[in-house]
Amino acid sequence: MLALSVSAAAQTAEPKVTGTISNVTRVESWSYFQPAPPSETQPRAQTQGPIGDPTYTFIGDRAELGVRVAGARLDVIGAFNYVRLENLPTQAIGPGALGTGALYFAATGVRYSYQLYLGELALRIKSRDGRTSLLVGRQPFSSGGEFVARSAPLEALKRSRLHSRLIGNFEFALYQRRFDGIRFDHDRPAWHATAGVFVPTQGGFEESANLSMPGVQVATSSATFKRPASEYQVFGALYRDRRPDKAVVQNAITLERPVDITVVTGGASYVSLSPVRTGEVDAVAWVAAQAGDWYGRPHRAASVALEGGHRWTAAPMKPWLRAGYLWASGDGDGGDSRHGTFFQMIPTARKYTLSTVASQMNLRDLFAQLSIEPAQFRARIELHALHLAAATDHWYAGSGATSSSGRYFGFSGRASGGKTGLGTVVEAAVDIPIRTYWSINGYVATMSAGDVVQHWFTNKRLRFWLVENVVRF
Repeated sequence: MLALSVSAAAQTAEPKVTGTISNVTRVESWSYFQPAPPSETQPRAQTQGPIGDPTYTFIGDRAELGVRVAGARLDVIGAFNYVRLENLPTQAIGPGALGTGALYFAATGVRYSYQLYLGELALRIKSRDGRTSLLVGRQPFSSGGEFVARSAPLEALKRSRLHSRLIGNFEFALYQRRFDGIRFDHDRPAWHATAGVFVPTQGGFEESANLSMPGVQVATSSATFKRPASEYQVFGALYRDRRPDKAVVQNAITLERPVDITVVTGGASYVSLSPVRTGEVDAVAWVAAQAGDWYGRPHRAASVALEGGHRWTAAPMKPWLRAGYLWASGDGDGGDSRHGTFFQMIPTARKYTLSTVASQMNLRDLFAQLSIEPAQFRARIELHALHLAAATDHWYAGSGATSSSGRYFGFSGRASGGKTGLGTVVEAAVDIPIRTYWSINGYVATMSAGDVVQHWFTNKRLRFWLVENVVRF
């Protein structure tokens, strides 16, 4: 009997090895707004740059091979990625980047891009009861996603509406983003605490994704309070950027100089998914306030997001109707001593505006969303009415720092022309599972131009679509 017990304990203590293989192939097509001719653009947009070609299609592929060794007190996680892009547009810049293909091309200067890189390599040290852990090395991190909710539907809502608003893995870009650093977690029945200090890697649109960005440092902490059908979180984050290359994105007229930013963000969030007689009712709230230093100017900014919806769980296709409003402050006066544009730090922007046309900086976004889940597929359609929060500030786009060097800051800004109407976006996404390991995803969007867009472009409609083939084992 004793021998059997010892043998069983030894078997239990043996590490569990899990391997993963995935591949994403994407065709992406843009028909961006048509840039105005130089004779029209220079007087009002004050640009001397080239006028780009807004229509193009390119293809990309990302493969990943990962392994996880899970032991009683130690876990080892590693992954390699290989990315390749072809047929990148060479003339899709001016004024600014005309879609994502332009950003990939700007990072390489040629029509293709490829890289084999270390996507993840980390060691997790765990307490005997598993409640406390320390993760050291290259790892993913998403603000708002520090704790996995007990309820799968609640976790799905968190993932789509709270994750990565400030710090994220930038999953949409093929090179993505990871973080070199250390993360501490402590879990209790009623709450979960997380703290971390990181240096983000290059990536996103930059092919040199093996390298980190030592000029950018991020620190974060959070406490998540658990309820059966809801979660509350308080959080704080520090972003410090001292990259040496000259890049200034703001509405003040200034000479370009090396990046000099220190921003502290504090805030709170709430998410709930509660059963009612007709299905489920959800609520999401997120609020953040910022203080710090922006190229020597005091930085003060804020952002608020409020959302709610109803899901008819017993109805055919389980329709889920949601609506919400986001406000992210803009700078009311570029000539004063204070910077007031809300700074998204290093987020995953596309989670909240799928067309990637605007970031949640100097923005007002009123949206409605309808999701359905028939047996054969999942689909979502969204309508966004986009306005700038301040007419004196810029129209911003991007997802934060992706490179240690170069003139691309990570966010780009176009002057508003004294207007606030950015445009109306209609977008739809569909996910079709073919097998448990294979799915096909599609996305299509169109945006009608508001006054801000027409300040820079002649036509009034943008179109964007993509198709993905996803295989995961």
